[in-house]
Amino acid sequence: MPLDLAIINADIHGHAPPVNAVGIMDGHIVAIGTSSDIMEQCVPTTVIRDLGGMFLMPGFIDVHMHIAMAADYLSAIGLRDVRTMKALLERVAAWAAAHPDTPWIRGLEWSYGYPDLPDGEFDARMIDSILPDRPVILTSGMAHAAWANSRAMEIAGITRDTPDPENGEIVRRADGTPSGWLKEDAVSLVTSHIPPMTRPEMDHALGLVLDTASRLGITRMQSAAYDEAYLPLLSARDAAGTLPVRIGMMTEIEPDPGLTPQRLREALDLRARYDNAMVRLDGIKFFLDGVLESHTGYMPEGYADQPDARGTLLWDRTAYIDAVRTGVENGLDIWTHAIGPGAIHLALDAAEIAGNSPNRARIRVEHAELPYPDDITRFASTSTIASMQPVMIAPADEWMGMEGVWKKRVGDNRAQLAFPLRALLDADSMLAFGTDWPIVSLDPLRGLRKAVLRRPIGAPASEAWIPTQAISLPEAFDSYTSKAAVAAGRERYEGRIALAYRADIAVLSGNPFGMDPDSLPDLKCMLTVTAGRIVHDLI
Repeated sequence: MPLDLAIINADIHGHAPPVNAVGIMDGHIVAIGTSSDIMEQCVPTTVIRDLGGMFLMPGFIDVHMHIAMAADYLSAIGLRDVRTMKALLERVAAWAAAHPDTPWIRGLEWSYGYPDLPDGEFDARMIDSILPDRPVILTSGMAHAAWANSRAMEIAGITRDTPDPENGEIVRRADGTPSGWLKEDAVSLVTSHIPPMTRPEMDHALGLVLDTASRLGITRMQSAAYDEAYLPLLSARDAAGTLPVRIGMMTEIEPDPGLTPQRLREALDLRARYDNAMVRLDGIKFFLDGVLESHTGYMPEGYADQPDARGTLLWDRTAYIDAVRTGVENGLDIWTHAIGPGAIHLALDAAEIAGNSPNRARIRVEHAELPYPDDITRFASTSTIASMQPVMIAPADEWMGMEGVWKKRVGDNRAQLAFPLRALLDADSMLAFGTDWPIVSLDPLRGLRKAVLRRPIGAPASEAWIPTQAISLPEAFDSYTSKAAVAAGRERYEGRIALAYRADIAVLSGNPFGMDPDSLPDLKCMLTVTAGRIVHDLI
């Protein structure tokens, strides 16, 4: 049969020599064999890429990221790599000077601690010192807190008399005045006043997001809610044949009013409108708690450093369980953000009550950072997928000032089950990887390295964080490919280099299985193919 694309002289994952080439037609892998076999099926119009021995693999699948946040990150002030408060303020000031007509100054991914942060506390006055007259809002690296200047709080009407919103906190100075540090739902008091992007601005930012993914060998991403405004733009790119990454998306179900009949109809209508191989509304997502770093993850037994703090459980137990059951009955995949042990336990209760039939919709716990010991085995027994982000393990190379914060929150004993990759796999759980980008880097190679080594880039082996929870490179690789395809509900046609599978392929400059895991981020993605189309090419 004539081929659209032939990739030859490859080191193919899952196939031993002399097999070293694949043939692609109509977006699918239709031939796997030797280079000479594949070349015999080429015609003058066949595009040929000779890899010269480079590593060919199924495209990476990121099962948890955020399109809207990533679009913001790439079009606003990125702060993840900043390492001092002085440098942060300089970057914000420089960006504001370069964009004098931008009404709001927005930054993303500041860290919870810098060595030169006065008293370890953020205050609006620091931003006021460089930008007193323009509103500034900087969102934290965990996306559960923000830092606003006085002008932004003035626009939002936040004063000493403003009450804390439900499920949120306005952090206050000793004299009762708002400091500018906002937690959880208090952030929206400010962000609700920011003008939305125009459609052309959104489309431009979306292009930056998709290009970034393609350059990293990612052929599918799943976007974790609040991104529905991008569905028409994604669909338009799909119709034009220019969409380089497959997208699955979730729609958020808020605790109030919950999964009402109207909200269920809205989700099902989105599914009906967006349901093809490139763009699909996969299901519904719930937030049960916050994050441990800001003491908002649900810890019924209290935090080690604040024993009276329990965090936040955002849903009523019965309402949440009923909503999960309703979603499953309507064929919608279920994602639940659950980080603290109390939230994870409730998510597993809901999965158990929803039933465990072979054709049940996917049920996933997103993050699952600190389960109770007795809940480790319940992931497998309830067929619940653990959707985790290994780049967040030992995150000093991602967020400045995070060294030791997580351990401080949970204590030495409970920290032994922090990001329990090994324990979950040993209990036969399905483990799938994503990043939560732009919270941390989108690069899957950084995630592979962290899953295996559990230490920051540049740190010695002695600094591995809870190394008993490390997993092997083959196990981590599967969690970014074949098992990620299961989590995304696409295992019958994605996640492997196999006949009749979709031609979603990444080519790396070297074989990751033949190198020191510490050097994995040094590999480069040389070629990305999605649906049989070359979307990134350095060959």
